[in-house]
Amino acid sequence: MSQAETKPRMNPQQPNSSLEKTFHLGKPGTGELVPSRYALRIGEIDVLVVSDGVLPLPTKMLGHNADAADRAAWLDDMFLPPDAYDWALNVVVVRSDEQTILIDAGLGLDPDLNLPRAGQLIKRLEAAGIDLASVTDVVLTHLHMDHIGGLLIDGVKDSLRPDLRIHVAAAEIKFWEAPDFSHVSMPPGFPDALRAAAKQFSKEYRGQLRLFDEEYEVAPG
Repeated sequence: MSQAETKPRMNPQQPNSSLEKTFHLGKPGTGELVPSRYALRIGEIDVLVVSDGVLPLPTKMLGHNADAADRAAWLDDMFLPPDAYDWALNVVVVRSDEQTILIDAGLGLDPDLNLPRAGQLIKRLEAAGIDLASVTDVVLTHLHMDHIGGLLIDGVKDSLRPDLRIHVAAAEIKFWEAPDFSHVSMPPGFPDALRAAAKQFSKEYRGQLRLFDEEYEVAPG
């Protein structure tokens, strides 16, 4: 992105006028104790961070190879609950010249996961005045279900433009052809859900994929 000086973050409730024109920041939605999105400008690039909600996870997933007593002590030092914690899910929208770029796509709405506090991205994009048809590019940091699930919601693909470009590392696609979870700890059902989401994504969006190896430019700057 731009090497220009980064400007201070603006409070979403007192937005910079140029950002207000770019993103409809609005007010917190019904039931939101705090705003679910905030905007900032980096050089000539407009950035909007949107909350997809939170994912409750057992704390044993955090440093699962650490000694249980050490992990418990660390959680206590960090003022985190001992058994489960809320993992915040955020998605970034970038507007650069004529491109609107979505960085990751949230968890989606898989009913089998029973995660009602996550999967909020699509309605929050709409609340911010962002039409899915305006998205020119999606950059996926990796293919975990909380990063690709929003693309798998019924009706979303039909709302996206047919020439959408989805940028993802070639190594990531290769990993999910035969994923190995033997060195990680996850709650029951999560490995199967991860495999299923990655398989569905690869099948539905293969024609839109733009694979890269290492250095790669999605937009000027």
